[in-house]
Amino acid sequence: MNRILTAVLTILLMLSSVALAAVNHQYFRADKQYYDPDNDVYIITGNIVIPVSNGSITGDKAKVRLSTLEFWGTSGWTLKQYDVTFKGESAYVRYNQDVAQIEGGADFQRPGLQIKADKVDYNWKSKVATFKGNVKLNKEDKTWSGDALSYNVETKEFPAGVPGL
Repeated sequence: MNRILTAVLTILLMLSSVALAAVNHQYFRADKQYYDPDNDVYIITGNIVIPVSNGSITGDKAKVRLSTLEFWGTSGWTLKQYDVTFKGESAYVRYNQDVAQIEGGADFQRPGLQIKADKVDYNWKSKVATFKGNVKLNKEDKTWSGDALSYNVETKEFPAGVPGL
């Protein structure tokens, strides 16, 4: 009886240590995860890292649907690629389409340039960022504001131009 109890306790201890271990998945890393079968999503929390081409998307709380490779993140997110940084309150990532949408005080920065908006859609393959809603641009002591603006982070150009810059 003592051996059976010891074996059961050992198995339970092993299982609990696996559940508490950090999650390393092909598409993300996180401290914790659990599966919500009703919504077909994983809930991941703590030090989340989603690797993207030459960079990463980081945050603390997200839902992940692996069947479609979609991530919905809340509680502050950052996307870094090369020398550019996007920040915002929430993120929606379509991994298989190379697209991230960051909302809630979206803030883009690189040396000599800052763009703020309500939302930014960024394609890390094409390197084009499209800012929407209350867009404010600061570039080398010049400012501009408007409803929408596109910027190519690779060529450092505004495809549609920016009046006054």
